[in-house]
Amino acid sequence: MASPLAPVPVEGPLTEEEVELFGEYSQLVPIVIQGEILPVPEKNTVLRALQYLELHSQAVRMDWGRYCWNNTKGCCEMIYRVSDQEPQLGRACQVEACAGLEILELPKGGRKP
Repeated sequence: MASPLAPVPVEGPLTEEEVELFGEYSQLVPIVIQGEILPVPEKNTVLRALQYLELHSQAVRMDWGRYCWNNTKGCCEMIYRVSDQEPQLGRACQVEACAGLEILELPKGGRKP
């Protein structure tokens, strides 16, 4: 039985919109948001991963107008940890979504429905 924290291959071709937003990806990596395991495209920042989750599963709701997306304002700070490390503050537009990533506090304006 596969671990719930193991990457999952993507089945079928990506749409043009998916490639435009998230780049080419061949697997979904599981991240944990406030205790829930959610698959997101590999090789994307957390901010892009959150966008994917809102579009595909409505697992989060984000206030997209408040984020700069390019690390100029610090408006997407979140609290996260990777594996068993101590929680840390980071910007969702800079931290890569990877297996073992746990988001403890979403960026300001973000929530789980």
